[in-house]
Amino acid sequence: MIFGEEIQKISISLNKKVMTNVKSLLQHYGITPFQYHILLIVERSHTIPVTKVADEMKASPSVITASITRLYELNLVERYHSKDDRRKVMIELTNKGKQVIRAAEKDMQQEVEKLFACYKEEEQQHFLTLCRQLDEHVT
Repeated sequence: MIFGEEIQKISISLNKKVMTNVKSLLQHYGITPFQYHILLIVERSHTIPVTKVADEMKASPSVITASITRLYELNLVERYHSKDDRRKVMIELTNKGKQVIRAAEKDMQQEVEKLFACYKEEEQQHFLTLCRQLDEHVT
């Protein structure tokens, strides 16, 4: 099989398997991978406008607003109007949201460690190096 075909086949297979595991892990917290990604963006920024979340997620503000509404209902985020510009809706994590992020990240880290437990340390480091190089190369 040609290299490109094999990489594509493996990528699709791995993506399905990993996303199934991620969905299952996050389901425990009542959130989707998309909502988790929103929480990570909000955590990184502390306080962020909905429009900026939409830009980072490459999604429309209406799609983001629907997800944020669900996160708000779960008491994972707070939303309020900016003091400087009432048209801007700002988002920040609640204490519960911060706890969910920490717990989910710990769960995900354990899953990754299980995935790579069959590899020696130097193989893990080599894989990491190749992934970093690929990440830098892909635009």
